[in-house]
Amino acid sequence: MISHRTKRCIWFACVALGVVAFAAIFALTVQGPQESASLSGFFEQKLTPVETVAGGSIWMTIKATIRKVASHLFAVAGIRKWAHTAEFFALGLFVSLAALLYVPRSDSSPLKPRKRLNHRATVALAVCVACSLFDQTHKLFVLGRHFDVTDLLFDALGYGLALALVFIPAVLLMARRGKRGAHFG
Repeated sequence: MISHRTKRCIWFACVALGVVAFAAIFALTVQGPQESASLSGFFEQKLTPVETVAGGSIWMTIKATIRKVASHLFAVAGIRKWAHTAEFFALGLFVSLAALLYVPRSDSSPLKPRKRLNHRATVALAVCVACSLFDQTHKLFVLGRHFDVTDLLFDALGYGLALALVFIPAVLLMARRGKRGAHFG
């Protein structure tokens, strides 16, 4: 079992990394259209498929597979849309972990463990939605950028995956432990 102090330190690290992720999103939003297009072009070039050489290493095969998958994803939507998913996955992961690991000052919560876990997931979701809306609204004040509703969908895909990755195992663990919920207090 993790000590209270260790859990607090991990929680603080998750909060700090969440702030860093949001600051990175903010910095990317402040970029003008030219810088944003240049950065997108750089990553698209790195992720586009290249011919694989027969008999290459396993790393080369993995790299080629990743590039092929990226190419198919870029056919659905451009790299700039998928970048929103990646950015908000990172943010959602740290926000979700911070919400899950939050240690209240007193352990006198009137909520049962399952409801407490649902409450924490709801708070994490609300924080991610607020950050996504702030990001899009912030674009209104950056020359050459605009509010794009489709970006909100790609943001939601990112933080939705992160929330699922954190809270589904937590729910399963709670069910496995007989709904005691000792780790989510």
